[in-house]
Amino acid sequence: MKRRDFLTTMTAGTLALLTPGVSGFPNRRSVAPAEPKSTHTWLESPEPEIYAYDVDVRVNEFPKNPDRRWLYYFALQVNFTGNEEWSHGGLQWAGVKEFENSGNKGINWGGGSDWAGYGGIGRTNTPFIWQKGRWYRYRCWRLEQKDGLWQWLFAVKDYETGKDGQYGTVVTRSKHIRSATVWMETGYGVQCDTERADIEWRNPNYRTPKGTFVPVSGTATYNGDCGGSVSTQQGLVSRSPLQWFQSTNSRRTTPVNAKLWG
Repeated sequence: MKRRDFLTTMTAGTLALLTPGVSGFPNRRSVAPAEPKSTHTWLESPEPEIYAYDVDVRVNEFPKNPDRRWLYYFALQVNFTGNEEWSHGGLQWAGVKEFENSGNKGINWGGGSDWAGYGGIGRTNTPFIWQKGRWYRYRCWRLEQKDGLWQWLFAVKDYETGKDGQYGTVVTRSKHIRSATVWMETGYGVQCDTERADIEWRNPNYRTPKGTFVPVSGTATYNGDCGGSVSTQQGLVSRSPLQWFQSTNSRRTTPVNAKLWG
């Protein structure tokens, strides 16, 4: 049995199905029902005064000849404590001008708020030729306060080369992170039967003045359902060390609001 088809029955969580434009997620253009849309794992982080959030990601499978107009986004999103402030960052396949000379590959870091709108607290697209089968670490860290706003850095480390790069900042009125989620988004022509994309996440942790903590649970949600025999899917790979996957073009056995752990 393939690991993406194996998952024991989980206790249902209480999170609602995610809809674009809700809970800090940006509004996207409407998409056809045949598109897989996106898959999310909500990370329960109950400690207050969170000032940093980190997680590893690896792309295991990716279409051999993806269309340059398509979007794939493998992101960590942090939601801040006030003003509907949020930011997301991670590896992308995207048809933006900044990635024209990097084979459509790069890193995006950007966010929005109720006082600045979508993208208004900062937005950075940086060319970055990420590789399948290689682990990267995302790090979102609070920096110093400037002109009354807190700065938040997004950094990515390549475990294979050891290179640790900085890929932009956003600014917030909030001093702390309230919650976080990791997700795989697809769009702009990706279909339910498009060749599978499969990623894994591992080693999530966050920091407060009292120490470093691991999310106590991870809850599955999906923005859309392909129906039929293929859809988006996610599941636990290992509890110790903590590791899980998200994929397209798979048989969904993990339902909405199921806890992957916790």
